[in-house]
Amino acid sequence: MLKGYVEIDRLRVYAHHGVVPQERAVGNLFEISVTLEYDMERAAQTDDVAYALDYSRVVATISEVMAVPSDLLENVALRLKERLIADYPQVTAGCVKVAKVTPPIPARMESVSVSVRW
Repeated sequence: MLKGYVEIDRLRVYAHHGVVPQERAVGNLFEISVTLEYDMERAAQTDDVAYALDYSRVVATISEVMAVPSDLLENVALRLKERLIADYPQVTAGCVKVAKVTPPIPARMESVSVSVRW
């Protein structure tokens, strides 16, 4: 087995997650970072995309999950993890980080985020 990782770094998605009603109505910019571990040996040896983890499909999956509003980033991160595991059974471990770029709090920061690892 050759452990490999597909990493998607700071995918930007506009979505309607949040506890504050204004967040649900107006939406916010989110950045999603994902690291997915899988056995990439066959893909690497054969140079055949059929054996690779298709990151374009992973991006589409993330976008679908992000389209369903949640109050908490914890819920969003868990739903992403569960969907990625369900849709990509070759994934053996991973990490999902969901960052809200402009949280509705009176403080200066780049973002606030929640991560889940498995």
